[in-house]
Amino acid sequence: MNAPPEGEGRDLHSAGGVVARKSEKPGGGQRAWEVVVMRSGYGTWVFPKGGVEPGERPEEAARREIEEEVGLVGLSLVAPLGETEHEYRADGQHCRKRVDWFLFLAPPGAEPAANAREHALEAAWFDARTALSLLTHQNQRNLLRRAMKVLGRLQQEL
Repeated sequence: MNAPPEGEGRDLHSAGGVVARKSEKPGGGQRAWEVVVMRSGYGTWVFPKGGVEPGERPEEAARREIEEEVGLVGLSLVAPLGETEHEYRADGQHCRKRVDWFLFLAPPGAEPAANAREHALEAAWFDARTALSLLTHQNQRNLLRRAMKVLGRLQQEL
């Protein structure tokens, strides 16, 4: 994408999260990590994210956006996952967006509930392989791979 002339366009800052849990396997079988993926109002499969409000820390914004979009509360912050950047056009204006990402663990029994008012049409737990095939954007597939490495290290510590 061609950059706009100096001084044009908007710089936006968002935050989001990969929310994970251990799967609920009946009969005590091998449990694997699952993550929440949502289908947005644009028809894309993504992780929850949204704008950072003035005075809000990015990890607070990520937690708030997860609650607003997929209804999950009581999350434990595991680690920051870095940032992604992308550019797009909205209302005829060039936008540059930086998103700070965080890995969270959901409490036992937590179930996502998509909030259409927040542009989340569907949300559910998926194993990593299924999530990788669903996620629309390559940068979020890379983010999931990074999160799975962190969760693998966490698993060894437990």
